[in-house]
Amino acid sequence: MLIFFDTEFTELGLDPQLISIGLVTEDGQRELYVELDDTYEIADCSDFVREFVLPHLQGGNARMPLQELPLKLGNWLEAFEEPVQLATDSLHWDWPWIQKIFSDPNLWPIKLAAKPLILVQNQELELAIETAFTGGLRRHHALDDAKANRLGWLATESR
Repeated sequence: MLIFFDTEFTELGLDPQLISIGLVTEDGQRELYVELDDTYEIADCSDFVREFVLPHLQGGNARMPLQELPLKLGNWLEAFEEPVQLATDSLHWDWPWIQKIFSDPNLWPIKLAAKPLILVQNQELELAIETAFTGGLRRHHALDDAKANRLGWLATESR
């Protein structure tokens, strides 16, 4: 099973900090969204992040400390009956967070593939993703970005 995921983080610089992660299954039936409450200060965030990412944060039950994330995410991934592979549109920016979350080899979920599916950027995929955002999804919200990538992938895979 494919699980589409996206992350938001403080900057595109040398020392970014994870802000949030969103995941949605290929069938769209299950999702997970987490915001971290102990990894960054607003001052750590780029102007872009302050303007376009932070306003979308939900707070409440979505928030947790980083040390709880490996267990929560690992348990969520292990609950699937079949092996799972994460799918991302950004190998360079998103996948390293998964590696960091599960940096302890004992925490890597058994059902999780060691490599992600990389969404190949093309006009058809980009158009389908843009259509998802015009349909109400919030750009630069980790879960909504994951959902948009899922919808883009489904639109291009169905052809």
